[in-house]
Amino acid sequence: MPDLKIDQNLVDWDELSELEWRNLLLGNGFSINIWRRFGYGTLFELARREDINHPLNAQSLALFEHIGSTNFEEVLRVLYHAKIVDQQLGNPQEVEITALYESVNNALGSAVNFAHIPRELADVSEINTGLRHYNNVFTTNYDLIPYWAIMESDTWRFKDYFWGEEGSFDSSNTSAPADRTKLHYLHGAIHLVELPNGKTKKLVANRLNSLSELFNLDHPEQFPLFITEGSSKGKLSRIKRNDYLRFCYENLARSENGLVIIGHSLDKNYDQHIIDAILESYSSKVAIGIWPHQENEDIVALKSRLTVEFKGKELYFFNSETHPLASVGLNVRDEDANG
Repeated sequence: MPDLKIDQNLVDWDELSELEWRNLLLGNGFSINIWRRFGYGTLFELARREDINHPLNAQSLALFEHIGSTNFEEVLRVLYHAKIVDQQLGNPQEVEITALYESVNNALGSAVNFAHIPRELADVSEINTGLRHYNNVFTTNYDLIPYWAIMESDTWRFKDYFWGEEGSFDSSNTSAPADRTKLHYLHGAIHLVELPNGKTKKLVANRLNSLSELFNLDHPEQFPLFITEGSSKGKLSRIKRNDYLRFCYENLARSENGLVIIGHSLDKNYDQHIIDAILESYSSKVAIGIWPHQENEDIVALKSRLTVEFKGKELYFFNSETHPLASVGLNVRDEDANG
């Protein structure tokens, strides 16, 4: 077992893989390693770009500013409630509210389509194999890569807790066989929607190969459930208001028998709630993947910070590229990304 040293050196994953690791946490670096467009910034920033199909118009941008949020879910919900009030008053602003809703919704869909990897380019078979090694997979990403991966083959090996009525999550029915890999979307995902009654439902349309179908909902009262920006405090507040997100978060806080972290910066401003859940967990061992292509002093600074953050845990720092789920072999070529 390698000693923990606060220096620039990183061990290979092979040196740690034989230890017991039952849990996996994936951050945005996991997705960026596969498809660099995931690193373009927040969806709000993308939705303002003129080169996407349906950018936010001036009125929509003014609404985001007025509400004081860059979270699409919050703005869509405000517009939905505005529509209900307008109907009660005889629809005097029906045209204006509908136009705003469509603008925001179309901009969201365009931003996701721009940023998201096409289904046919992702090596989901390799990812499927990599995920099987863990009892619990937690991800703070909103993308469809894990979903596509578990649907690729031997789907019976995986459980995502959406086996309730019409593909919904039922907090009273969450028992799953111990030998299955359970998937947890800590911050939601673009194929999940929240119904007016608070229930969370999984969208299934042609195995979700077409992203455009995700934002052409028959029922506008269904809201995409994914948290893509905001402070850690704001994220935790949103998590607590949804029974599915709260369930996933509590499972992370109760996890045991080792945690592997890939592609996560664990920044206090944005991820303090994740840090707190890990500290609360029963996993005494935590292995953190670090991207090796950065300055030595940056690696040392990151290791120093995380050693302080996770005081009391047995920490291991490894070269992320030596892990099967973060290998360079999963990279999509630049020419494909530019296509």
